[in-house]
Amino acid sequence: MKLLQAGHRVALVDRSGDALSEALAGLDADRAMPLCLDIASPDSPAALDAAIRVRWEPASVLVNNAAISPKHAGKAADLEQVTAEEWRLVMEINVAAPMRLAACLIPFMRQQGWGRIINVSSRAGRSIANAAGPAYMTSKAAVLGITRSIASDYAQYGVTCNSVAPGLVETALTRAISPDLLATIRARTALGRGGEPEEIGAVIAFLASHDAGFITGACIAVNGGAFMC
Repeated sequence: MKLLQAGHRVALVDRSGDALSEALAGLDADRAMPLCLDIASPDSPAALDAAIRVRWEPASVLVNNAAISPKHAGKAADLEQVTAEEWRLVMEINVAAPMRLAACLIPFMRQQGWGRIINVSSRAGRSIANAAGPAYMTSKAAVLGITRSIASDYAQYGVTCNSVAPGLVETALTRAISPDLLATIRARTALGRGGEPEEIGAVIAFLASHDAGFITGACIAVNGGAFMC
């Protein structure tokens, strides 16, 4: 929503058609395009790029926001419980997919001399996390490394890459956490509440703007004071 308000056209990607329909409700159909793709598939970046080029021009802004954090009875698997398949799936969606998407879209950004890549990491990638296990925490730390790598390699072409590290945000993903643990996380947050998706979106929209042109390789904490640095 914040990107649309800032004047961007937005392609929304999800593997669920129902989720896309819900997200598109009330949005301008001329400026918001649904793409039903599974980003875990290595073929999805090329399909996304082709679909955007058919309807609009190639993408100048990429927001890597999709991620998973598997829960078991409201809690994450610890080191002794996490399975090889769960580890693989988390890394595929949270780490490999953002890398593939950036690799696919960045040639046009480089060619035109301007681009914005915003990777959504997490407080769990920077500090101790109450509701995240080793797979999720490792994946979100990796996102910070990807961000710095892209930022240093492509700054010379006018392409910036930054990350946003949210704390607790009130979303469907959050509702998979046990109520007692949710209450504990909110109590440990200086503002005493979880964030709203729009509050994260506002920071992403800024990083996607021309005004953020001198910011690259940064990690912006948006966590209500749960982790201060």
